[in-house]
Amino acid sequence: MENIFYKIRSRQISYQFLVIVILLLLIPLLVMLYDLYFASKYEEAMIKDHEENLKSTVDSVIIPEMKSYLDSNSPVANKSEYLKKVFKNSFDNLVAGNPGVRFGIYLPQLPEGERIVIKGFLHQYRDLTAWEQKEREKRVLEEAKSGLTAVAASGKHLSKLTTSLNDETYEYLTPLNYKDELIAVAWADKRLNPIFAQSRKFLNITKYMAIMGIILGGFGSIIILQIMTDSVKTIKSKLKNMQKDINDSIPEMQGEFGEIADAINQMARSIVEKEKLEEELQRSQRLAALGRLVAGVAHELRNPIGIVKTTTQLMEQELIDKDVNISEHTSIINEQVDRQNKIIKELLQFGKSSESIKECSLVNSLVHKVLTFTGAMLRQHNIFYELDLKDDIPSIFINSEQIKRVFVNLILNAIEAMPEGGKLFISTFVESNNVCIKFTDTGRGIEAKEIKNIFDPFYTTKDHGTGLGLSICYKLVSLNNGHITVDTNENETSFTIKLPY
Repeated sequence: MENIFYKIRSRQISYQFLVIVILLLLIPLLVMLYDLYFASKYEEAMIKDHEENLKSTVDSVIIPEMKSYLDSNSPVANKSEYLKKVFKNSFDNLVAGNPGVRFGIYLPQLPEGERIVIKGFLHQYRDLTAWEQKEREKRVLEEAKSGLTAVAASGKHLSKLTTSLNDETYEYLTPLNYKDELIAVAWADKRLNPIFAQSRKFLNITKYMAIMGIILGGFGSIIILQIMTDSVKTIKSKLKNMQKDINDSIPEMQGEFGEIADAINQMARSIVEKEKLEEELQRSQRLAALGRLVAGVAHELRNPIGIVKTTTQLMEQELIDKDVNISEHTSIINEQVDRQNKIIKELLQFGKSSESIKECSLVNSLVHKVLTFTGAMLRQHNIFYELDLKDDIPSIFINSEQIKRVFVNLILNAIEAMPEGGKLFISTFVESNNVCIKFTDTGRGIEAKEIKNIFDPFYTTKDHGTGLGLSICYKLVSLNNGHITVDTNENETSFTIKLPY
């Protein structure tokens, strides 16, 4: 038994569900078959008992007596008329001894409307008038017509269930042959107990409803099974895809599978968010460690560079009256010293302490202030800028000088990305409790493989860049509890700064 359960549990969910459905449908089916079997046996026994009683009355009493009347009064000119009178005037004791049984005789040789004689009632009833009796005979003849016709044609007795005035009755018919001639058909019918009729009706309704329920249950189970199987396949397929691309989320579903899909998608988003946070933490740690390092290195380099600069200036002054032309050499030295001083200045800014003074500021105002001294540089490089600054931007608590340095660096970065001119779009808006400032240029986009390293110190794709501009932006934005992200394609690049308010 344990092996059977283990094999079922180890199969696919569709197989397990199918086994459960079969077991659930099999139980009512077996109960229904059991009930039908014993109900039919009971019905068969009761009908057999009615048949034996009616058969013994008709075959053992009515038919022999009718034949005896014919034998004792032979020859009779019109046997049918004679039997009709005999049946009307005889058998009163038989009717009285069988309450609830209706006896009749059908005489096919008589004219239409005179062929049937009935004695006894299925129900306890009052005496009928001649007209009522005639109407009753017409109705009974119509009800028994099929059976009478069958017996007259076959010459064999017949027993069957029939109806009379919405009551179920059991009917027994037998032919009366005299000297190889069909003279009449005698019959008797008895009303069945109403409880039996209702039970048979209820049983038939129950049977059909059970069959319909099993069929509908089977079809419904197949449909549910198909939906479950498709949902499981979709989830399995998407989970395999997530191993390659965790952003490939599971599509929306209904019911419990939808809840499972939402939970998996939420878990994937949490993993992505966690990875981003870990990456930002690692970058911040690297930047902090690197900042301390480069600050020390910059201080060590600054002193000898200053000595070289001073010595060069002294050489120019001391040799100015002598016929020695060293201006070309000194200009090269000065140019390289200035270049190194610029690098050292950036290193010192990168490694500067994170302590700063913060105040409530409006980013729209900061954008306008930065454009007052960078606008000329943009025009000089044939770059046109467009502003989309929302009026409902709230004030935020930041170091405005640091954020302006970020804006300047991003504008300079855009100028370098558009050497032949282009457009710069600057917009501000509010999103998820953050004030957002977006810089979009139409220069050459950044390659996808470079995106993840673009904020790392000393990482640059320019021929003469230091690789510190975007690193400084990242650090300054982080110092103000914000985030900076980049989106790019081959036609444009967007940097978005998010600062909480």
